[in-house]
Order: sequence, then C-alpha cells, then structure tokens
Amino acid sequence: MEKKTKKLLAFFLGIFLLLAISAYHNPYQVSESLTLARPSVEHILGTDNLGRDIFSRLLIGSFYSVSIAFLAVLLASILGSFLGGIAGYFEGYLDETLLFFSETLMSIPAILITLGIIVIFRAGFYSITLAIFILYTPRCINFVRALVKQEKHKNYIKMAKIYGVGHFRILFRHIGPNIFLPILVNFSTNFAGAILTEAGLGYLGFGIQPPYPTLGNMLNQSQSYFLTAPWFTIAPGFVIVVLVYQMNQIAKKYQEKK
Repeated sequence: MEKKTKKLLAFFLGIFLLLAISAYHNPYQVSESLTLARPSVEHILGTDNLGRDIFSRLLIGSFYSVSIAFLAVLLASILGSFLGGIAGYFEGYLDETLLFFSETLMSIPAILITLGIIVIFRAGFYSITLAIFILYTPRCINFVRALVKQEKHKNYIKMAKIYGVGHFRILFRHIGPNIFLPILVNFSTNFAGAILTEAGLGYLGFGIQPPYPTLGNMLNQSQSYFLTAPWFTIAPGFVIVVLVYQMNQIAKKYQEKK
C-alpha cells in the first residue's frame, strides 16, 4: 500500500512540476528575436518558428491531445458497451440493426466523417472529440457484442435463467463484471489509437486550430523546419511515440491478467 501511495504522490508531484515549468514561459507569447532558437537552459526544447517556447507548448498540446482521446474513447466505450451488450444478449432484429449500423460507420473513411463534422460544427476541441467518438463507437459495439455472445452460453448464465433471474440483471450484474477486464484492455488499446488519430487529424489541419497547440498541429507547423530546426519536429513526435507505447504496455499488462 505504501508503494502505491508513493507512486501516486510522485505522479501528482511530477504533474505539478511540469505545470510550474510550463507556466514559466507563456506558450502563446511570440518573440521574433528568438525564432527557432536552439535548446538552452532558458528554453530546454528550443523555440518554434514564431519564437514560442516548445516545452510549454508541448505540455499544453499533450494535455489537449490526451484529453480529446480520453474523452472520446471513454464515451465510445460506455455507449458501445451498452449497445453491444444489448445486441449480443438479445440478438435477433436488434442485433442485426446495430451490426448493420456499426459496419456501415466503420466502412466510411475517417477523413469524410471528420470533414462532415467540421463543416457542421467548425474545427475545435468538441468537434474533433465528436469525430473520434463516432469513429471508435462501432469498434466498441462489435467488441462487446462478441464478448456477450460468448459469455451468455456459459453454465452460470443458464443456471441464472433457470432460477428466474431477469435478463437485464443477468446482463449487467452477472455478465458485465466478467467481461470488464477485456473491455478495459480494449479501452487502453483504443486510447492509444485515438491519440494517433487525433495527432493525424491535427497534422492534416482538422483538429484544434493554432495558436492553441496539439501534438498534431505542432508536427504540421514544424515539418518545413525539420532540416534547419530538427528539435521542433522531434519533440512532439517523441511524445506521441511515448504516449502510444505506454498505453499499449498498459493494455498488455491487463491482457496478461485475463
């Protein structure tokens, strides 16, 4: 217990220190005299093409990117688990309708869905979150649907039905807890994928718009300066790799517990 407490305290202390460091430099302050400055004690990751501190912008950009990915996948997992659970348990017409709906959504290119949402709501935090939510909900529906279909034929479910336990009680009180760990693994994997999706859409200019930073739009802004200021491109790319790798490792650990 002490180990967990120490790790938790270290985690929050790390966040506090990063926020304190990021507050030292205004991530939106433009400085013509510091354009593409090399990493130094004053600017530990250098500055961008407008003289803004890269480290501060990286922290804010990571927060935006992770927040979008987490919120979108969390909502997709909740709705997908509910719809997938009902479809997998009751089957029939409802199952076929939800399967058709999810397969149709998954067949539409991500760019087309994103463009449609941006046309309606304009590019921003909520529109890109909505786009990723729509992209990942069908995956969650299909995943949970398959789990429930497999679980419902086990002996303990047959016994519950014999004793007259209601369908929704069986689904949420008996099947639900037994498929929670696979859903958590799926959430971790989707979270890693959503970070990449947000970064890709931001890189193409469909995410949060400058001057607000995200990992994707920082890569977009830095691509022209890769040879003259490689630190500008390497920093956001490295953070994306680390975040995705860590989420995949978490998914792997949960997978081993199954």
